[in-house]
Amino acid sequence: MLNSHDLADRQILAAIRERKTLSRKRYKTTRLESPVQRGWRRFYVLAEHASNRRDRPMLEAILRVIGPVVVHHSRDFRRRRGRPRKFLEIQQPLRPIPLHEWERKNYPREWVCYFRYELLLERNRHWQPYWVFRQPSLYQFKVGRNWLWYFREVDPAIETRLSELDRWLMGRGRQQRYDWLRGRRQRYRWREEDTARQQSLRREQLREITRAYATSPEVDSTASTRRSRISLRSGPRMRAKYTGMDRALVPKLYLVMPLLTKLHFVHNRRH
Repeated sequence: MLNSHDLADRQILAAIRERKTLSRKRYKTTRLESPVQRGWRRFYVLAEHASNRRDRPMLEAILRVIGPVVVHHSRDFRRRRGRPRKFLEIQQPLRPIPLHEWERKNYPREWVCYFRYELLLERNRHWQPYWVFRQPSLYQFKVGRNWLWYFREVDPAIETRLSELDRWLMGRGRQQRYDWLRGRRQRYRWREEDTARQQSLRREQLREITRAYATSPEVDSTASTRRSRISLRSGPRMRAKYTGMDRALVPKLYLVMPLLTKLHFVHNRRH
């Protein structure tokens, strides 16, 4: 027999399935009678000095795999970068083939002589094996008009239903409940990256602050910390002088820094 929690979970799962189904039908694609230009398109073609090579069909097949295409609103393919806001040309190198892609798609063995094996540093700071093309000079750039034959439009009925489902899932923690059902962690990522020593130090700081609030009734917990004259760069003796605290607590001041500024206000009010 299902209880109220099981019924609520089934409603959440049904809403998620409906949202996924409607998201796939959100846009409708329509073909235009005449194409419309939108920007410029830059791509690689076989160079003139390589057009008479015997292996031209193989080079064209390789180009279809490693040749990137860039679309830009300007024909010179330049954009502003950096603080000086200078115009720089958009970089468009040939794409290296990852080792796992080479093995999965089973590219011909005749291609191996055109590539070299290298370890490249990725954005996640990991070195990964790639097959890099040996002779990029065999290809050259070509710029053409970017013609659009299709355009997508949003279905208003589906868009309305999707907004209703999003509002319903965000209410009463239903999205968090779905994440819990899928086994996703409920902690923030920046908390997970902390080491065990940092977590232990944070817990010790919270305990010291709580103990200070309990043993010092004159501390105002609602006092602002923006008007304090205490410099965080000053030494422990200077901080103890301004706050009037006992010097026995000076070695542990780094644990109760949020408390020092509040004691400073109490000290100024009395004097």
